[in-house]
Amino acid sequence: MHGFSEDSDFNFLKGSTVEQVCLGQYDTQLHLNPGGSLRMEGSYVHRFGIREIHQDRSSCGPNELHRLLGQTITGLSVLPPRSLTLSFSNGDELMLVDDSDQYESFLIESPKGLMVI
Repeated sequence: MHGFSEDSDFNFLKGSTVEQVCLGQYDTQLHLNPGGSLRMEGSYVHRFGIREIHQDRSSCGPNELHRLLGQTITGLSVLPPRSLTLSFSNGDELMLVDDSDQYESFLIESPKGLMVI
């Protein structure tokens, strides 16, 4: 676990639009415009309406992440040391959870470089 710290700065994500959602055997990826990506290897929670979908690190489905396509990241909040929540223009929220002391949970790529959590 690398964790999220109080001074973690993810503001570069604000204003980015989800261009692509990719499901892999061991990860789920969100590709952003104008650049950057989120590669989720750990657990996450997708909230929309009154529903919540909890996804653990060992599975890539079922999910409703297609709801994020074309949506813009409008806000974010860090709850150190274990989570980052992204808010989207359609009202959905995606909470990334750093749930492993042994393995990476996320790779967050900005246009300037890579951040491993």
